[in-house]
Amino acid sequence: MRRALLHRLPIFAAAGGVIFLFLATLWNYAVERDHPKWRLRSAHPLAGVARPEPTQVSLGGILSGETQKSFSSNLAQSLPVFPFAVRARNQLLYSLFGASGAGGLVVGRGEQLFERFYIDEFCRRGAPPSETALAHWAQRVAENESAAHARGKSFAYLISPSKASQYPQYFPAGAKCPALARGTVDKLAPYRAALDARGLRFVDAPALLEARKKDYDIDFFPRGGTHWNLLGAALATREATRLFGEESGLGAFDFDWRRGDAAEGTDRDLLDLLNLLWPDPHYPVATILRAPDAHAQCARAPRLLALGGSFVREIIVALAQAPCPPQIDYWFSMRLANDDFDLVRYHTEPGDIGNGERRPADLAELRASAQEADAILLEENEANIGTLSQVENLWRALHPAEVAK
Repeated sequence: MRRALLHRLPIFAAAGGVIFLFLATLWNYAVERDHPKWRLRSAHPLAGVARPEPTQVSLGGILSGETQKSFSSNLAQSLPVFPFAVRARNQLLYSLFGASGAGGLVVGRGEQLFERFYIDEFCRRGAPPSETALAHWAQRVAENESAAHARGKSFAYLISPSKASQYPQYFPAGAKCPALARGTVDKLAPYRAALDARGLRFVDAPALLEARKKDYDIDFFPRGGTHWNLLGAALATREATRLFGEESGLGAFDFDWRRGDAAEGTDRDLLDLLNLLWPDPHYPVATILRAPDAHAQCARAPRLLALGGSFVREIIVALAQAPCPPQIDYWFSMRLANDDFDLVRYHTEPGDIGNGERRPADLAELRASAQEADAILLEENEANIGTLSQVENLWRALHPAEVAK
């Protein structure tokens, strides 16, 4: 009898495992919507995987197959082994074929990671912007600067770079890029000309970083990230604070830096989204330090209003090393899974390099934030320049009388 039990022990163990997974899946599915903290989950949840919408049961949904599709998707994500299974699949694709298992991510030469959005935007370049739209955009930027200065506030407009534009040599081997073939990749020329025609000083970070590449032994974008590293951001931040001038209260911003080889935070944002079993975060990164001779008398922390996209995050980290670190009200356009954009707002205290406190992003609050600010930073990434809402949102906040007409 004992020998028979020992022979059957693997069968009992396998059956027990199947029963456990079945019951755990049912439990996760049952509590997901109303009590998500009760879920049985992996110690390392998947990055960038949105929680599925609750299954809606209706006759129309059943007939169209949407109900069944939603149910199967929810059930699959309820499996405790789901994160491991996804990582194992992605690791296999990455290790054997050098391919990405994550939608929207591309593996380039030298294991460089890109968002497909930025490669597609770069390789489609060629047609100039509409003259009417360009003139309207440039006039709005200029009017934002004038309105800020009229209220005694410092102002800086900054164009941030894209990884695809700075490092097309890292695109996947054999990738077709019509704009490179045509030589039409300089998208920013008409935008620069429109701002220059209105006498507006601005930070052209793509040109700045292109000119400074020869001065550093490290790229300005990390291998596993989509955003510029802190060295690239700090170079642009220094130029922006020069446009601010002394009245901003930040002091004369400068910095020191150190090279490292362990990526954290935004230096590995795409690597995390790749969801590998064995991600390798060891590649060149930069750490920003306060300049040794940076001294200032700070009566109070200056207030900075920053409007832009996700590239402002590294600027916020750099400004923590300013002689007088500011408190920052950060409004940014966040790209959603459907490529639409949503307005999000965070407030960081002086010297804080974390995400800060999330606050309501109602545009009525933006007007109050603009009134309180000592300085205003307006940022657009070259991939989206002139197409998002930050320029217009700031104009509406600074011109309430015009909006009311």
